[in-house]
Amino acid sequence: MKPLFLALRAKLNNYDKIQSDFSTLIQGKWVADENLHITINYFGDKYSKDELLQKLPPLIIPIQPLNLYGLGYFEKNNILYSKSEIGGLDNLSNLINKEFSLKQAKEFIPHVTLMRIKNITDRNGFQKMIDSYKNEELGSVETNLELMESEIRHPGGAVYSSIKKF
Repeated sequence: MKPLFLALRAKLNNYDKIQSDFSTLIQGKWVADENLHITINYFGDKYSKDELLQKLPPLIIPIQPLNLYGLGYFEKNNILYSKSEIGGLDNLSNLINKEFSLKQAKEFIPHVTLMRIKNITDRNGFQKMIDSYKNEELGSVETNLELMESEIRHPGGAVYSSIKKF
């Protein structure tokens, strides 16, 4: 069974520029445009598609339009990301976690992963570049939640497929 998750798709206005700006500072694989998203809940293979399609609809609440702004770095996981406004996403995530008995190991931080960094070639330059994007509006987040599945394909990496939009 392929891993399942609930997400909001995201769109960056100038993703090519971000990639270019960081090209000499970090190494890794950029997330493909079509895979940019905010994960609200990760179900893995704990629940079937049918179970989720039956239990999720009553829990889904309207999502207000959200923007992506600024960049950040999760040092523990080596992830470069774009930040999102919270807009009640934490409440939705907590509600679904509770309903499905999902454990949340850390605070919910809505974000769009841009790259899992393999190497930072210039730490000072990297931090300065992140700072240069501080509070800059970078894109938007769709308001339709999607139940999605992940399939790892090598060498292409992960491919995400939409099962249902809510």
